[in-house]
Amino acid sequence: MTHKTIFKNNKKVIVLIDNFSINFPTDRIERFKNIVRDNFENVELKIIHYSELDLGELKGISGYLLSGSDSNVSEFSSNNNLEKEYKEVVKLIQVKNQQPILAICYGHQLTAYAFGGKVQRMSGTYKGSRIITLSLDKIDEIIPYTKVLVNIQHLDYIKPNDPIIKKEFNITSIKEVDGYKTIQYMQHVRRPIFSVQFHPETHLTYKKFADKSDKQKLIEVVKIGEEIIKNFIYFCIS
Repeated sequence: MTHKTIFKNNKKVIVLIDNFSINFPTDRIERFKNIVRDNFENVELKIIHYSELDLGELKGISGYLLSGSDSNVSEFSSNNNLEKEYKEVVKLIQVKNQQPILAICYGHQLTAYAFGGKVQRMSGTYKGSRIITLSLDKIDEIIPYTKVLVNIQHLDYIKPNDPIIKKEFNITSIKEVDGYKTIQYMQHVRRPIFSVQFHPETHLTYKKFADKSDKQKLIEVVKIGEEIIKNFIYFCIS
């Protein structure tokens, strides 16, 4: 196993933990790279695959992005090998006095798991990448809106009545999806951990969305998602 050493090079360093399986076909990691490259000359994005993560080598980091995945946290209880694969990412989330974290979809579910919450699985047929409207109880530095259009995909979810999650996190957005009440946005009560079920790093092309009927809606989803990621990076480096 090889490890990536972090060099600051006079720039702020944001680390993206890639939680996808090696060689899994996705454009989401590329989307992160494009957003940082096009908007932050003073930020270096370091991408580390979860299988190569070594907490001892993370020095001088300004913040962390935890990506989605093709895996499911809900399978940890029946798949010990899968659970072990992500133990270093879980440790990263658990580290006290850690730099800010934006956890996305699978990262969101790992975050709940890291604090002792339960990750559930929706039944039924997977419906692909979709757009939904979220209402937020309040605005903050990351999402300055009370209503947003977002892209959802994963069938794993976190219940808003989970007692551990209610104790550890402020829940800002709840949405019923296919008959399941899901937490879509939460922030840790003491640490700068921002956790979203949806994907702000929306696809580079619209072809992967299940609903292509409203191009303007798709444009809005991409715009808002990019703004959320940029706001998080500004939060980390300011």
